[in-house]
Amino acid sequence: MSATMTLANFVADTRYADLPASLVAECKIATLDVFAAAFVGSSMPWARRVVEMVHDLGGKPEVSVVNQPWMTDVSRAALANGAMIGAFECEPLTGSHASGTVLPAALAICQRDHRDGKAFLLAIALGFEVSGRLQKAAVGLENTRGFHNPGIQGPFGAAAAVSKLFGFDAATVASALGLAGSCAAGLLEFAWAGDDTKRVHLGRASSMGLESALLAKKGLHGPVTVIEGRYGYFNAFSEPTDIGKLTEGLGKKWLIQPASHKAYATHVTHQAVVQAIQAMKAEHGIDPSAITHVTIRGAHRILEDRHSVRDPMTVMGGQYSLPFTAAVALTRDMSDPLVYNDEAVRDPLVRKLAREMELVIDKSIPETHGIIPNAEVTIACGDRIHKKTTTPHKGSPANPLDWDGACEKFSRYTRSLIGASQARAIMDAVGDLDNQSDMARIAELVAQTS
Repeated sequence: MSATMTLANFVADTRYADLPASLVAECKIATLDVFAAAFVGSSMPWARRVVEMVHDLGGKPEVSVVNQPWMTDVSRAALANGAMIGAFECEPLTGSHASGTVLPAALAICQRDHRDGKAFLLAIALGFEVSGRLQKAAVGLENTRGFHNPGIQGPFGAAAAVSKLFGFDAATVASALGLAGSCAAGLLEFAWAGDDTKRVHLGRASSMGLESALLAKKGLHGPVTVIEGRYGYFNAFSEPTDIGKLTEGLGKKWLIQPASHKAYATHVTHQAVVQAIQAMKAEHGIDPSAITHVTIRGAHRILEDRHSVRDPMTVMGGQYSLPFTAAVALTRDMSDPLVYNDEAVRDPLVRKLAREMELVIDKSIPETHGIIPNAEVTIACGDRIHKKTTTPHKGSPANPLDWDGACEKFSRYTRSLIGASQARAIMDAVGDLDNQSDMARIAELVAQTS
């Protein structure tokens, strides 16, 4: 059986009872973390521009948009919500950023069709897994070819989730995936100047994957060899790889476990460094103005050229740059994501620290797929030298985010954006997702405006 049809059968045949209890718990945590990211994103000017465009376009008022008082159609809602979720580098990473590609599409259909919480949880679990397996089986897709993972895999994951909500048989799921394959798009060229294209990749992937499933529902056919074919996903986007890895253990081992979340509003490869800097500041009371030298020694993966831009001119550019993010962390408390703003980007001390920071690629550190290697951070304040080796950041697979931690993070991220009573209602509802009879209630909760 082809890889595409194997995935399609997996989507069509898997039932809620097949989900491990641990995966259900992780999907609840991911949902709450996604909503935190969406609320933060709703305050960002670049995300507001996308939301304004969606509002201007109109659409049948059938589903909600996060933190907005109006409604639109399912595809435009997926675009707007996905753009807000991906707007500020703080969304969960599980399934190659599938939180911002799969979840908005599933939520839109669940609200419109009044599906229950178990249907939603099953749909996002399947969409996350399809997206994550595609990402993990590809070779050189980002670093060599220059494609952006969520934009490429996102339409497949969203199409899989919506296909499940519609109850497609395997042949129709395969058609939806085939249609989604032609919607796979997203280039990494934004990395050098910090352009806004990255902010829209997740929303576009979500809406295109959703529309692919809608077209399959209407009877439109997509190529059922879209993944393995001569002109399919792997041959178009990946360097040579073992496609067998895509479906190895499918249905028995969930590759999206353990989950992956961010602790700070920056690229995943920077998380452990920021955590180490936060700890060093707390331990030693470091005065940023007294810093005379900073060195970060680590594997090439965290010090790639695209993550080493010294003089970004936008918040996006800063969040994608390790030296700049480290400089922001040295001067600000990044437990509050909103401190990473235009003022931080323009701060002369931040720019000086980033410009002068020493980055050392340690070739003795093995490059590992999916695991961020440890790095060493050294901060000199004249004769005082502080040194720390990073440890897995909170939310990483090796240091997982639990429900209490997710609630604390949600409260902290949203406290300046929504009221405490609304925040508590959202946390309670998401914590009880598997008992929700109508997902419209949760969609309406996150749409409320303070």
